[in-house]
Amino acid sequence: MPSFKNKFACLANLPPVSVLLMEALQQIDGKQDLTTLVDKISLDPSITVRILRIVNSPFYGMSREIGSLREAIVLLGFNRIRDILVSICFSKIMPASHKDFDYRHLWHHSMAVAECTRQLAGLSGNSLDFAFTAGLLHDIGRLLIVVLFPDEFSRLVKVSANFGIETEQELLGFDHATIGGKAAQYWNLPQEIQEAIELHETPPEPGSVKSLGLLVYIANLLIVKIEQADESDWDKYAPICTALAILNISIEQAVHCANSGLQFANQILSLS
Repeated sequence: MPSFKNKFACLANLPPVSVLLMEALQQIDGKQDLTTLVDKISLDPSITVRILRIVNSPFYGMSREIGSLREAIVLLGFNRIRDILVSICFSKIMPASHKDFDYRHLWHHSMAVAECTRQLAGLSGNSLDFAFTAGLLHDIGRLLIVVLFPDEFSRLVKVSANFGIETEQELLGFDHATIGGKAAQYWNLPQEIQEAIELHETPPEPGSVKSLGLLVYIANLLIVKIEQADESDWDKYAPICTALAILNISIEQAVHCANSGLQFANQILSLS
């Protein structure tokens, strides 16, 4: 088996992040140029069409059909369109084909966590700038394992269909959170996003402060719990309660964010 160091050398084989995506991530508050963004997105008609389909989906409940990209940005806001753009661009980077891998489930889960993270950020007073993107990419390492190490992935599935990071570490020498963070670094994504991906499986230490990583951690727990149809005794589930106490968010608020995240994911994937 290749050494830990050599395994990460294969990240050089990853496709580059598109210029459009990097520019979208760099367009944060105070640096927004509506005309420039419209012009650049419009260069890719397929992305323009997908954005308009999403904007006109029942999730946003528009009273009439939105027909132009500029109007969509004005109505939903620059940051929201950026979130949608990021989700479209990343879903196109690495479509994985493996008989044991459910690509659609990964993106459904990732979309749900992304939207939940964004809403939790708003409730906790954290910046919304990278919340959606960090949530969207938190499990990118799972996809990387499938794409870069398909044989090892097959062995992981044989151990357990629902294998976790302990099994990854045992068989691979690393886990999906680590390689995901390394990929974010390779793609030159913002440091906050790199750290959030790498730490999204790490419970907060006592006295931890609010952070993007903590938001993604709790959003992931919430979505997984609902996906597993285990919605009983929220207030007795220590990992969730600990994280929410740091964020000063109630169980009721958190569950609402998670359900909204799942609704968002359902709508987005129904359009793909």
